[in-house]
Amino acid sequence: MFNIGDYVKITNSNLCGIITKIKTDKENTTYYININDKTVIVNKNMIENCKVTNKNSDKKNYNLYISSKPEDTIMIRHQTVNEAISNLEKFIDNAVCNNISQIKIIHGKNGGILRREVNKYLNTNPLVKEHRLGGYYEGSYGVTIAFLK
Repeated sequence: MFNIGDYVKITNSNLCGIITKIKTDKENTTYYININDKTVIVNKNMIENCKVTNKNSDKKNYNLYISSKPEDTIMIRHQTVNEAISNLEKFIDNAVCNNISQIKIIHGKNGGILRREVNKYLNTNPLVKEHRLGGYYEGSYGVTIAFLK
């Protein structure tokens, strides 16, 4: 059981944050996690303990995995599906930590295998609000645009 103020890690990601609110009903417990001034809402089986190296740090400024130059585009063309999804997962984690609300995923047009797998992954990722194929001047169906929470 977690409490408000606990540092937690979102399972299968590199995101750590602070529990700011807990809602409990008969069947489910929902946790509101603050990650770099963004709130991520998850249930209890999606979080785990996060080890903090400096507990004296200001909780509001507690950020892990923040790059010095945030990027909003990732190129996964010519990668295997496993490589691409792994790289995309890390990229989305980094984008959320850097307050990037829209990302561009370049997967290419050839065959549509990566596009299909990226679409499946984005549908299941709790950090993604919505996504769509790129427009005519954005790269058309060789690019996916995702909007992050």
